[in-house]
Amino acid sequence: MLTYFVFNYKKPIPINIKKFTIPVAICFAQYGYSITSTNTIDLNRYYDQLLTYSGPLNSIIKSDSETLYTRDVLFYLVNRTGDSQLLTYIVGFVIYGIAFYVLFDLVEKNRNVLSTRDLLFMIMVMVCVVIPANAIGNVRNITAYMLISFATYRDIVQKKRNLLTLFLYIVPLMLHSAAVFMLIIRILQGLVKKIGLFSLVIAVFLPTLINVAYEHLAVIPGSLLKAGVQKAYSYLNWTDGGWATAVQNSMSDRIGRLYGIFFLIVVIGMILYLSKKSDEIKVLNEPMVGYILFVAVCALGCLYITTGAFWRFEAVVTLLCPVYLVPILRYGRVKVEGILRLVFLSVVVMAGVNMVILINNFEVLDMIAKYIVGNGVTIVIDLFRCIML
Repeated sequence: MLTYFVFNYKKPIPINIKKFTIPVAICFAQYGYSITSTNTIDLNRYYDQLLTYSGPLNSIIKSDSETLYTRDVLFYLVNRTGDSQLLTYIVGFVIYGIAFYVLFDLVEKNRNVLSTRDLLFMIMVMVCVVIPANAIGNVRNITAYMLISFATYRDIVQKKRNLLTLFLYIVPLMLHSAAVFMLIIRILQGLVKKIGLFSLVIAVFLPTLINVAYEHLAVIPGSLLKAGVQKAYSYLNWTDGGWATAVQNSMSDRIGRLYGIFFLIVVIGMILYLSKKSDEIKVLNEPMVGYILFVAVCALGCLYITTGAFWRFEAVVTLLCPVYLVPILRYGRVKVEGILRLVFLSVVVMAGVNMVILINNFEVLDMIAKYIVGNGVTIVIDLFRCIML
């Protein structure tokens, strides 16, 4: 597919491009299955946790004081297969399956005004700004964020307001407690569309809002929202020890954070510039753009947080870049042509930087070997073992 796109980048986008969604999702699932790292603290912690999910599922659910039942079911099923790497296979399939479904759905609807070169540009943003190994290795948080974002896409863009969409809104809340904030963003995204530039105030006062919410935890309704506030407060005040210390000493995190700031400011700037009241082009009025803008603002608000809250929001902005890049390319390409070229060049540079980071933090040769020899038979056997044993 990539070979075809590269050699035909000046040609129109192929018809029925959505047929590529499942094959691409499987490619990233196999990529997830191949991840080998001695430096992925989150992933190693989850592999250790899988060992505790043995025994009857109802007992596991009853003993879960956090009410994270989606996590319980997922970890229980992976534990039954006896193959811990199936966890990252599933996560890779879900995250990038959603991302590429949104991409292919939007470009298919706009194939008459977009080129294959535009498609390649968006794919580069999706896979080169945030390293897929990091997104998949995060396991729960980004998966939950992407599931709520997919529900939002079905709701706002596709107008599929049915039980499946409702299910996709609810399930992530029981996968990671911080997912409640993505649901709040979904609810308030209409407000961001109205206030536009003033939404940046949220980025300045977000830490204060978290502290105030935590101080008045008793009056906050709902256990899920309380758990989300507690998680946000712990992230905000975790500045030393363990993962926080590792982040502070990480050059790759500093580089990623600096580039992320640049990328998010450019994205917010393009959206707001092409949404001026005096201009006929109002990108912010396009479906779901207000949602992504709010996510980007919240990412900037999380700069105060030492641990990974910032890049998790950034990952959603990059993985769902077609939501705002398609209308920008369709309506305002001429007005921001120079900015788009700058973004493209910066993404190319970041791709090289991330390749170095990947080599330094992951067993790349081992990953390549696992990817090449990997096949669906292993996964089918795992699923059979999960169901039958």
